[in-house]
Amino acid sequence: MRCRQATRMISESHERSLDIQEKVGLKVHLVMCSRCRRFQRNCETLSEMMKKFRGTETSYRINR
Repeated sequence: MRCRQATRMISESHERSLDIQEKVGLKVHLVMCSRCRRFQRNCETLSEMMKKFRGTETSYRINR
């Protein structure tokens, strides 16, 4: 698997469940590629930040 495929799958994994073949291929790639591991961590951090923002936005609307 190439980095372009791995980053696409990492992004897609936030939208849908990957099938077993995709998961295995991605895990193998991540073992070997520090850049894609960093991309995955950054995506996870961004996803968490978005969830927190949504919660803040909701409480702001309620308190207004």
